[in-house]
Amino acid sequence: MTHSELLSTILRTVRADGAVVALEQLRATRPAFFVTADRDGKPFATYHDTRAVFFVWAIDRLVAGGLSDFGVLWHPLLDTRSPHVWWSVATLASAEAAEHFVPSELAREGEPQPVEPTALLAA
Repeated sequence: MTHSELLSTILRTVRADGAVVALEQLRATRPAFFVTADRDGKPFATYHDTRAVFFVWAIDRLVAGGLSDFGVLWHPLLDTRSPHVWWSVATLASAEAAEHFVPSELAREGEPQPVEPTALLAA
C-alpha cells in the first residue's frame, strides 16, 4: 500500500466512522505501508503501529479542523517524514514502535501529542 493509499483509506474511514474505527481497521488488516530495508539493504514494506497511530491522529485533527479532503491529503503534517518531529529515528526504527504504539519522546509539554484515539463512553 502506498502512502497516499494509506492516507486516503484512513481519511474515508475517519469521515465515515471515526478515528477509533480507522485505527481498529488498520490494526486488524496490518497493511504493509512503511518502506524500510531488510538485512541485505533491499527495500520492503511493512506495517508500523506507531506510524499508523500517528497518521490516524493527524487526519482526525485535520478533519476536526474543518479541512476538505484535498486540504487534508495535501497537508504537510501527513508527509512521510512528519513522525520524526515527535520521535527519534532510533525509536521509530525499533521493533517495539513497529509492533505497538510508543508515546512521543520529542514533543514538549503543552505541545500536541499523538495519541491513540479512544471511544467516548456515555455516562
